[in-house]
Amino acid sequence: MSRVNPYASIEKRTFQAALIHLLESEYRIVGSHRILRVLAEDVEALVEQFYPKAERLHSGDLIWTCTGDEGHKAQPGKATEEYKTVTVVLPLLAPEEWQERVERCGREQAGARLQARHRRQVARLVRTAAEQGGLLTVAELSVILGIGMDRVRKAVATEQAETGKPLPLKGYKMDQGSRPTHKGEIIRLHEQGLEAPDVARESGHSLKSVERYLKDYERVCLLLKQGLAVATISVMIGRGQSVVREYVAQAQTYHPELFTTTTEGS
Repeated sequence: MSRVNPYASIEKRTFQAALIHLLESEYRIVGSHRILRVLAEDVEALVEQFYPKAERLHSGDLIWTCTGDEGHKAQPGKATEEYKTVTVVLPLLAPEEWQERVERCGREQAGARLQARHRRQVARLVRTAAEQGGLLTVAELSVILGIGMDRVRKAVATEQAETGKPLPLKGYKMDQGSRPTHKGEIIRLHEQGLEAPDVARESGHSLKSVERYLKDYERVCLLLKQGLAVATISVMIGRGQSVVREYVAQAQTYHPELFTTTTEGS
């Protein structure tokens, strides 16, 4: 009498089992079943990431794959596809924006309303992506919203000027561009007496990044107190002179007493 459980085969007809069979039969990948199982689990995780279940979505949501926030700066020469990616669910349309379409208004008011809508949408999309570990670019926002990059930049600038807080765009979080401003925001919060975890929460940066910036800032202040030049400080802390000058500018704001004696080369 057979002791094979007739129900046992049902649980074996899974996506994972089918993938392992495909790798072995069609791609001739023969080896440890444990390794193949781990590989299949990774593929399943990618499918889950890139194709989230419909019941998790709402009307007006957009599924978007973007760069993941790993708490590191951009690395020169590193291709886009070499960075970690995450798939996020973005609230593209909000209920109040549907209502705006229904309500009529004059041409002048319509222009102001459109700018306000772009600002809301940009801020909402960027912050929602960041909450899910994703970083959007100005170009991505341009494509998503169907507007030019100049309009996106204007919306970003308006939002940041109104709130006094930077938006966690990819260029901002990964220190891209010639004039990053996030160090100033982090140092401002630090000088208000906030501890590093609170600074991280308020600024939208990882705790690791905040601690790194504050450590460099404190080292620069200490070396300025000794009357050292920017070039010397740059070598001592292992940071470029342009980065050191950013910290020096912040030190001039919060600790002018460090500059009672002219710092050579600053």
